[in-house]
Amino acid sequence: MVEENKHIDLIIARYIAGEATEQEITLLNQWLSESEVNRKYFGDIEFVNQKAVASHTVNKVDIDKAWGKVHQQMKKKTVQPEPVAKMVTFQIPIWLRVAAVLVIVSGISFGLYRYYTSALLYPTEMVAAASEDSVITKSLADSSTVALNKNSKITYAKNYGKKERRLKLEGEAFFDVKHIDDKPFIVEAEGTLIEDIGTSFNIKAVDTDTIVEVIVKSGEVVFFTKDNKGISLTAGEMGIYNKNTKTFTKISSPDVNATSYVNKVFLFQNVRLADVVQQLNMVYGINIRFGNEQLKDCTISVKFENEDIELILSIISETLELTVTKDTDGYIINGDACKKE
Repeated sequence: MVEENKHIDLIIARYIAGEATEQEITLLNQWLSESEVNRKYFGDIEFVNQKAVASHTVNKVDIDKAWGKVHQQMKKKTVQPEPVAKMVTFQIPIWLRVAAVLVIVSGISFGLYRYYTSALLYPTEMVAAASEDSVITKSLADSSTVALNKNSKITYAKNYGKKERRLKLEGEAFFDVKHIDDKPFIVEAEGTLIEDIGTSFNIKAVDTDTIVEVIVKSGEVVFFTKDNKGISLTAGEMGIYNKNTKTFTKISSPDVNATSYVNKVFLFQNVRLADVVQQLNMVYGINIRFGNEQLKDCTISVKFENEDIELILSIISETLELTVTKDTDGYIINGDACKKE
């Protein structure tokens, strides 16, 4: 095989040099027709030779020398290594790397600081209970209970009951508190604070009202703000805080029906019928109207204890000799104007 290759190489060399005989050209063509590999081999030699001698004028060719030259060119072409990509390295200065680390550490520290301080200053609040169009009752973890009037809400922090019991009220609620000596019960309502001293009490704190009302049913509470030590209230007393003047007022005879939304117990003593109807409408969520406007000035003294509304209207109509009819919007009270005594 080696001798065969050497022989064809000599023929190729002669052919390129223009010295090949007719017989050698025939042999070369026969060899080229045998395979694609042979044709590529010949093409490579011819290409290298053209590149190598293109700039030189050859007057006379020495076959052996020409072949040697061509062969060397082929070796150079075949073994020439691929250029190696030059690696470029960039050295970051130490001071820059240290600065980058400090920036990262500072960022992480600041984030952790904000997270923990925020958690301390603004403990996550949870909605304990919220009412919409009806009164609801909520039992707290310390066995205290809260009755929320319509459209009211109480919230407290996740740590409720651990050191103290602090609630935030929006709207109106009646609290029946289980007293615990080392865990004060404090309600925040429209900028005021109500601290229980073993009692039950009602708070009305509507954001659109200019006053906050606290009525104590039993025990005692302290009604105050951060800037005003406020007042102490005992059973049967009512405290009012004026949000405009930031002052407290104590009333000894509050409305006895202020907490009727909790138990539907009403006590009316010579009360105008218009005021009675207003309270019934509010607590029962109905629409009682007057067919005769003069009936609003009728007065009545009566007590209801969680009665059905139709029974209540029957008692009123029997007492004042009036009639009550029902329509799609509610109830209509009719009759002659009451005689003034």
